[in-house]
Amino acid sequence: MPRVADRKSWRKPAAPPVEAPQTPPEAAPRSHYHTSQHHGHHQDPDPALDVELVDHTERLPLRSKRTRRLEEKLARKKRTATTPLCLEDMPFEILDAILLCCQPRDLFAMSRVSKGYRDFIKQEGSRIAKSIIERRYPCLAACFLRPVLLENIQDLGVRRHMGHPKVTSRVRGHMFHHIPTIRGELVCSCPTCYHRWNALGLLVDFAHWQDFLDKGEAIPRIPFGRRPMWNKVLLNRNMQVVLKGIRDPLWYARILEKHLESTTRAIRRQVLNKSNKRQHYRLTDQDLQEGTDHFLEAEGPPTIDYPFHRDSYYMLEAYLPNRSWIDGKWVYLPASLHERDVAGLINSLFPVPGKEEAEG
Repeated sequence: MPRVADRKSWRKPAAPPVEAPQTPPEAAPRSHYHTSQHHGHHQDPDPALDVELVDHTERLPLRSKRTRRLEEKLARKKRTATTPLCLEDMPFEILDAILLCCQPRDLFAMSRVSKGYRDFIKQEGSRIAKSIIERRYPCLAACFLRPVLLENIQDLGVRRHMGHPKVTSRVRGHMFHHIPTIRGELVCSCPTCYHRWNALGLLVDFAHWQDFLDKGEAIPRIPFGRRPMWNKVLLNRNMQVVLKGIRDPLWYARILEKHLESTTRAIRRQVLNKSNKRQHYRLTDQDLQEGTDHFLEAEGPPTIDYPFHRDSYYMLEAYLPNRSWIDGKWVYLPASLHERDVAGLINSLFPVPGKEEAEG
């Protein structure tokens, strides 16, 4: 009987065992590896070698004419978008030419825009205002000269005499309901300056009541001997405006501008008044658009009557004193009357002893 092979030999040969993949050890310096194997124990790696790598690569700067022009163009766009141009960025000559075409009220509005504009108007306002007066209001400026401040009188002896109570008390009792009393301690009290002060005060008061006159409303009347509080407040406000006009040419130009507006409104009222048969000034729409007083240089009714109270405002058309129509043109009173009146006033109130005997 043949020998039966062992049962184990009949089985299918088993597959060789699969070994688990071994994780390779962390990279370490060769010297460290050999040292740990040599001594037969594990040693921690050096902390200084475990440093995180940082990328220090940078973009190479481009240097070419094309790149420079492109960068300048982008910078200009950014500057234009962030800082828009204004009047302060203009050349001084162009800015000065623009402001000379403005009216005084525009300069006051400009000074309220920003601190820079206010400082500019404060510094250059007097010069600009004088040029505006010469261009727009030469006729009104000749009719309404400003009184002289005592501080502007160069002669100290004359200044001391004009501030004396003998001089200031002469005009203290001359009070109107519509004109503020002259400040003798600040302004010269000679007859010429006194009338100049009253004329400026009248302009400010006449401009205040224009809305009443246009609407046909009656101006409040003040009984004789009464001084209501509302009129005291109004006169005090008018006095402050007149003092500012004497000191500051810009305020003086603003007063002339308001009087030109009052005059044009009065002329239009009187033209529509069919009961008023007097001669009127010729006023056109072009004259109103120009905003100048050149139409007042033509022949028209002279200012003869002085408005001693507000009732005269109803028929007042053009208050232009200190001029007369002679030989086909208007002749204005000279500004030198102030010096003549001051000299005569001092000689009459403060005579020099022995001078009259010597002259006799």
